[in-house]
Amino acid sequence: MTVALIIPIKATVGAKQRLSSRLGPEQRRLLALAMAGDMLRTATRAAQPGRIVVVTGDDDVAKLAARHGVAVVRDRGAGQSAAVRLGVAWAQEHGHNAVATVAADCPLADLADLRALVAAAGRPGKFFRCVTDAAGTGTNAAVLRPIDCDVWSFGPASLVRHAAAAERNGLRFSVLDLPTLRPDCDRPEDLDTIRTMRAPAATFHVLRQLGLLERRAAG
Repeated sequence: MTVALIIPIKATVGAKQRLSSRLGPEQRRLLALAMAGDMLRTATRAAQPGRIVVVTGDDDVAKLAARHGVAVVRDRGAGQSAAVRLGVAWAQEHGHNAVATVAADCPLADLADLRALVAAAGRPGKFFRCVTDAAGTGTNAAVLRPIDCDVWSFGPASLVRHAAAAERNGLRFSVLDLPTLRPDCDRPEDLDTIRTMRAPAATFHVLRQLGLLERRAAG
């Protein structure tokens, strides 16, 4: 059994509209690229690059993925669920029979939790397991086997929909406890959460250059 890791990454131009009260368009673009780069650097240590696919419609992200030796599938701009389905199709074409997926805008994601996510996808059985967002209602990451079950329904309050989809498809559903994959960066208050970062990641340095962080948080 082989696991594919799917990372959907939205276009960076016009990204993160909910952060517009604190960041301008170019600043948000730089932040989105930094988070994508951080995720790719960690992901390619958690899984073999040849088993990772980035789904994106953004040329800069596609170039970033190529530098990491990661496959790229062009996104059609139909949202995260559709993007993950494109990644699943790539996984099927390349002989994988289990998938993991993680959102790119999880700036605190660490190597141990990404490795645990991939390992969870590689276990035997029929299952759909999700990692919630910080609020406990959304879905920031998930693992699925078998991959021909269409369970994807991202967006607000997606966890309930994902649990229902698992039941419809006869899959065992559970929530994975991977704490560094829960915080994302969608709202102005999420920027403050990044103060807890313990490594000099690109996301941290972009925020520091933008004057949003005066110093690195102790850790």
